[in-house]
Amino acid sequence: MFDMVQRRRFLLASLGLLVIMNLGLMGSIFFQKQGHDRPGQGGLEHFLEQELSLSPDQVEQMHTIRKQHFDTTLPLVAALRDSSEFLVLQAFMRDLDSTRATAIAKNIGGIHTQLDLALYGHFVKLNEMCTPEQRVRLKELAYELTGGTSPPPQRGQAPPGERPGRGNRPPPGAQRPPGGGPPPRGR
Repeated sequence: MFDMVQRRRFLLASLGLLVIMNLGLMGSIFFQKQGHDRPGQGGLEHFLEQELSLSPDQVEQMHTIRKQHFDTTLPLVAALRDSSEFLVLQAFMRDLDSTRATAIAKNIGGIHTQLDLALYGHFVKLNEMCTPEQRVRLKELAYELTGGTSPPPQRGQAPPGERPGRGNRPPPGAQRPPGGGPPPRGR
C-alpha cells in the first residue's frame, strides 16, 4: 500500500513539474514577445507592419487589437500558472485526493481552451482589418508564428493529419518557407 502511495505521489509530482516547466517556458516566450512589441523597438508588431505593408490606420487598429488580446490573455496566463502550482502542491499533501487533482487538471485544460479561443479571436480580428492580399500573407505568418513547420494546406488539399507521406513535416534539411519568419529574439 505504501509503495502505491509513493508511486502516485511521484507521478503527480512529475506531472506537476512538467506543467510548471511548460508554463515557465510559455511565460518566458510570451513576455519576451510582449516586451519587444513596443512601437519603435522592432519586434513582432514592426515585423507585421513591414510584412503586411500596413497603412497607418491599420497599424493603429493592430495596436488596439493586440492590446485587447494581451488584456484578455494576461489574467488567463496568471490563472494557468496558479492552477498548475496548486496541482503540484496537491502531490505533496498528506492525504492525496485524486478527485481534487482531476478537477484542477480539468480547470487547467479549460484555461488552455480559453487561451486558444482568445488566440483564434485575435487572428480573426487581425484578418478582418487586412486587405485580401494582406490576408494571404497574414495566414502564412500566423501559421509560422504559432509553430507550424510547413505552409498551411491550400483550398482543396487534405488537412495536415490526412496528408499522404510525411504528413505535416517538411523533408529533412528543408528550408523555411519563402518570406522569412519572425525577427530574431533579442534584437
